[in-house]
Amino acid sequence: MKRLTFVFALLVLLNGCQLGPVTHPAPTVAQIGSDLNCTSGDHGFEDGQAGWGFCYPATWQYLERVANPVDAGPTHLDILLSITDVPCVPGTPIAGESPRPVCQTNAGLFGLMVISTYDRAGATDLTGWMQANLKPAPAPGQPIQWGDATEAQQLADGRRIALTPHHVVVMELRFNKDGLDLESAMSTRLGTWKFLY
Repeated sequence: MKRLTFVFALLVLLNGCQLGPVTHPAPTVAQIGSDLNCTSGDHGFEDGQAGWGFCYPATWQYLERVANPVDAGPTHLDILLSITDVPCVPGTPIAGESPRPVCQTNAGLFGLMVISTYDRAGATDLTGWMQANLKPAPAPGQPIQWGDATEAQQLADGRRIALTPHHVVVMELRFNKDGLDLESAMSTRLGTWKFLY
């Protein structure tokens, strides 16, 4: 029995003392938005696969889902961000009780942001790309400045569309009248967008 205990202890020691370099898998999530210049109180979100990034309010929490529409092939990527606003701060501790968070009235409001990335496919202008790729093709929208996009428009239905060096990006903000006002938050942050390629 002593010999068995000795062998077990030796195995535990040898297992803990590995020789040579120890490799760990690389993190699958990069430092999100580290190269964006967000103002104080904002966080950065960047998707290297889609080729863009932007700043958003620090009180937002999001769940990200990626979808490739079945009929769109590999040249179309949809990223859905389910956003909840959580503007709460720790409360003042009361003797004998745990501190309760203090939240603003809009805490828990929800909205959905859909950002679609398409291959530019050699298009020379945004209107030409829309006519060739969006069915039915929308009427040309109001020209806007959107980050470092080559060309951008806001369409009559509220969607924003940008032509970048290699892609076309469409942003659709979905919320109801009692939900999170994504339009106010994102329209003031269009300048923070960086189209990486």
